[in-house]
Amino acid sequence: MKQTLAGLALGVLLAVSSASHADTTVGTAEINVTYIEGWSPESWDISLLSHTPQTVAVSLNTLNRDLQYWPAEDAGGAGAQAGNAHWSVVEVDVREGYRVTGVAVHALAYGELSAGELPDQPPGSADNGARLAWFVTAPGLSLPFSAQFTTFSGLQPFANATGPLDLGDTFRVSFDAAVWAQAVAATASDGSTASSAALASIGSAVLLVQVTPVPEPASWTMLLGGLAGLSVWQRRVWARRHGGG
Repeated sequence: MKQTLAGLALGVLLAVSSASHADTTVGTAEINVTYIEGWSPESWDISLLSHTPQTVAVSLNTLNRDLQYWPAEDAGGAGAQAGNAHWSVVEVDVREGYRVTGVAVHALAYGELSAGELPDQPPGSADNGARLAWFVTAPGLSLPFSAQFTTFSGLQPFANATGPLDLGDTFRVSFDAAVWAQAVAATASDGSTASSAALASIGSAVLLVQVTPVPEPASWTMLLGGLAGLSVWQRRVWARRHGGG
């Protein structure tokens, strides 16, 4: 299941920016996802990114906006800092006739670091960090996941998935994430400086929910009938093999 969700996400992440519809609720035939808690309710925003019979992909637009592109640049030696945090909760209501068999969250962190340098002087400094934690909670269930990158450059993927699940009712997924960057220019006693810069970002965050239909009652009846017939046949075979007639 983890491999299935991870493979799907490779294509999903590239398409996040193309999501055209935004709202606080996303509904499909299998599940309903609602943004229920978080900072700044006026900015709550999720949207349906893709939908197959097996997987519903929801773009976490508010998280993406809160944490994308936080640069810090210092040219004079006083130092500069930038960053932001995000917290939110979505509720997933599983519709009748379906089960949720897995949940995953994928996102991309991006960082840049550039420490200023001057001849015969200590260099400036540049540092950054990106953290994403999420939790699946339901009656009798609590699954935490987290990942963090510090002092990093380039793209770094966040990718976590639950093990197999069997959820047929309402559950929640909560998010706690942050990015930060700080920079201090290099300076010399003669007043010369060399700029330092850092950047941290989290974007392309997607909630992936794997779903499966539950057999209709008639299907269960047929299945149980078949199992009963198999049991009778097995007993007869055993009896013949052991001289029971």
